[in-house]
Amino acid sequence: MLIPTQIKSLRQYFYPCLGGILGGISVSTHFWLIFMPISLFILWKGSKRKIANFWWGFFFILISHSWLYDLHPLTWLGFSKLTSLIIAILILLFCAFLGGILVYLWGLLVEIILWKEDVFKMKILSLTVKVFFLSLTWGIGELILSQTPFFWIGLGESLIPGDIYLAGLARWIGASGLCVLQILIGFWIFYIQGRWKRNLHYKKIFLLGLLVFIFLHLFGGLTTPIKRNYEYPVAIWQTNIPTREKLKINDEFIEEKLSIAQKYALSNKAKLLVAPEGTLSNNFYFSKGIKVNTLSGGFRNSNNGLRSSLLGFQIGDKSSTTFIDKNRLVPIGEKIPRFLDSFSRGLSAVGGIQSGSDSRFFDPKFTPPLAVAICYEISDGLEIRKAINSGAKLIITAANLDPYPAKLYNQFLSLARLRSIENKKNNLLVSNTGPSGLVQDDGKIIKLLDYDVEQNEIVFPNFSSEKTFYTKFGDKPILFLFILFMGLNFFWKIN
Repeated sequence: MLIPTQIKSLRQYFYPCLGGILGGISVSTHFWLIFMPISLFILWKGSKRKIANFWWGFFFILISHSWLYDLHPLTWLGFSKLTSLIIAILILLFCAFLGGILVYLWGLLVEIILWKEDVFKMKILSLTVKVFFLSLTWGIGELILSQTPFFWIGLGESLIPGDIYLAGLARWIGASGLCVLQILIGFWIFYIQGRWKRNLHYKKIFLLGLLVFIFLHLFGGLTTPIKRNYEYPVAIWQTNIPTREKLKINDEFIEEKLSIAQKYALSNKAKLLVAPEGTLSNNFYFSKGIKVNTLSGGFRNSNNGLRSSLLGFQIGDKSSTTFIDKNRLVPIGEKIPRFLDSFSRGLSAVGGIQSGSDSRFFDPKFTPPLAVAICYEISDGLEIRKAINSGAKLIITAANLDPYPAKLYNQFLSLARLRSIENKKNNLLVSNTGPSGLVQDDGKIIKLLDYDVEQNEIVFPNFSSEKTFYTKFGDKPILFLFILFMGLNFFWKIN
């Protein structure tokens, strides 16, 4: 029989684990509106205890990134079933452990800044400064991480499709700002619950917070979508070729499939055909000549190295004449640390490849200028924003998400939709097994093809020169507020 102290000790572990699990489940799902606020409430409630912070972060990543397990089986790359299983589990556990460490470090800062005195007896102005600073610290942390290859999705992008109206604020404050808002919502719930439990006045704080919450949704939902036009039909080809089978497929097979896709495009008077990441083999040669302007994912040799690219073919071309290379490579999967070069070619069909330029601006000349994200790059909102400031009028996202499950597809779609909202640009998606389709400039889906089927479809993207507040100023306002509240927090300490 458990004694009261043992029960209390178990609760200290159970609740942060539950909070992380709920948060992980809510990422890029309709559960966000219920689970994420509860998860962040638990995070703040356990922020006094360092180990609680670790377990929240560990389980948040473990659940939200559980699709990493679907790397297994890697037998097609020569690994045994047991080795494949161990590799997949170790990668997932490593990512979860790293997430736990980062939240643990944030918790240390919370302890230093906030828990020196009783939060519920603190003056509102002082408390506001501290909580805003801590929330902004998390937001800046996600912003920094998003500039590294060790980042896929965080709190900022997680609320689509769960709360598309709150996500609408991204056109002003970007993903980092949305992240800060979510941390603040979690603290608001925690603070109200704490005051209620201590029989302190809480109704005014509750009502004020509720009014702000409603206003943010109304403001986020206020948008005027760009008037749609149908002057530029684009054919998208969802190839649905399993990655494990690509090694067995020859160029003749792809050329035949490409010819069929071109006939479909021509019969529908498409001005452009787009195919997903990795469709064409290295230095692919089309013996018949391209019959419709085409952008296709593929590979090319450059400086004695292989690059994954979006290749451009003009009518009549037999090989690509323009290209933009993938810059953000998947660690271990595409980019292998030098010390592992002699042991492994990585966890992909092509092994190690080289990075291209970090610019995502692409002007193939036979289309208006584009902002291009190749798969993993959709998580880097800063480079997409830079490309649009350079003149891009449409976002094109080409990907290959096979063999991962629907969980990853949903997260990919959330990222793509947020990039559209941030910059008020249509986002044309084309992926090997999905998601493929068209996202409107307000993040709403215009067209989405069925997953895991080969399909050709015509979509009508808008090319727009409009820029949002976020496109113009980026994360500068968030950085300014971070510095301001850091300074105010320091001022409070010395007075």
